[in-house]
Amino acid sequence: MKLRLSFHKKMAVILASCFLLGACSKEPPPPPPPQQPPVVINVTTNKGTNVVPNNQIGQSQQTANVPQNQRPNVRPQSNIQGQIMPSAVQPQPAPVIQASQPVYHPSHTQPQTQRISYEMESLDEASFFNTQIHEMALQLLKNFRGEAGPNGPIAVTTFVDLNNLYKTSPFGRYIAEQLMGELQRAGFSVVEIRKTESLMLKPKFGEYGLSRDIQEIARSSSASYVLTGTYITRGRFVLINARLVSNENNLIASSGLKILRRDPFIEKMLWPSASPVTTPPVRVPIKELGSLTEMKIMSGS
Repeated sequence: MKLRLSFHKKMAVILASCFLLGACSKEPPPPPPPQQPPVVINVTTNKGTNVVPNNQIGQSQQTANVPQNQRPNVRPQSNIQGQIMPSAVQPQPAPVIQASQPVYHPSHTQPQTQRISYEMESLDEASFFNTQIHEMALQLLKNFRGEAGPNGPIAVTTFVDLNNLYKTSPFGRYIAEQLMGELQRAGFSVVEIRKTESLMLKPKFGEYGLSRDIQEIARSSSASYVLTGTYITRGRFVLINARLVSNENNLIASSGLKILRRDPFIEKMLWPSASPVTTPPVRVPIKELGSLTEMKIMSGS
């Protein structure tokens, strides 16, 4: 039985056959690539061990699929060592490292000169005054013409008014007191010329070992150097000069100076100021070799 098809049906059959033949001739699409197991990258730096986040690992895999000539230029970081571990091995969790942040003081960011002024401003008036005398003692030791400093005992005298070398005040007496301690703490021998020949006990008052009475102090004292000084007030300032004088040839071995502002504390230290009344001199040996020199006996306040 012959099948008679119309022209249109023949064309439909031909087109369907061509479509089927073309579809069959095409190669099947390649299977999707197997998914790579996730990796964990342990990065060791100077600050500890960190784990790269998963989003950065995905970006690294995407970059690996990009051709070499189209990849961005990424410079490797210095001092970093990376190790890739398979997913089959469960990595140990990275230790949590808490870096201690240093606590900065406002003065740490300032130069050295400003730092000193910042610390000075936090001191009270008396402590600030002591600090200035301490710095003057450092000047005396630094400016000493010898390399090792004074090589003999040092006698310290009261600082006096520059306009009247017999006039002084609690200000001048205290400077001498502190300088005695500063030199002794620096390792030098300091002579206490006010030491009495024996301890004096006075009922209802106490025991005394220092005196300014020429009849009570020791009649001889050995000193290679004498520390003397002057001060003068001008306006709001007090100018202090100290010098270390050789007791052998009267040469100045060292010197130092300070300029202080007259705050209420120093203002009270400068008063009362008085000079004694001199009497005929007596001869008391204070030279190191035992030679005699004149010393005046003074009375009054």
